Amino acid sequence: MKSKFVAALLSALVFPGVGQYYMGRRRRALLFAVVAAVGGVLYLMHALDQANALADQVLSGKVALDPAAIEAQIANAPTPLSVTISGVVFLISWIGSVLEALLVKP
Repeated sequence: MKSKFVAALLSALVFPGVGQYYMGRRRRALLFAVVAAVGGVLYLMHALDQANALADQVLSGKVALDPAAIEAQIANAPTPLSVTISGVVFLISWIGSVLEALLVKP
């Protein structure tokens, strides 16, 4: 019999849904993995867009090549609601995957 604790650790430390896959619950694994992947990709795409825009500003001279100036620019950048929601969706999927692995009977 496969351990629920191993499944929870896999979901917590590897990726949401891996623990469900380990336990043989393929559909639930796919659900958690897809939701987490979409949320994570949207969040990372925004982070890369911000990093590219900041790099362009530094290279053009609009922002000084100074850690304090770069940090101030990052702190003042607005975060769209969609990015916040995608981060929350990833976090809920991650926590839900761990809890599901621990609490749901096989």
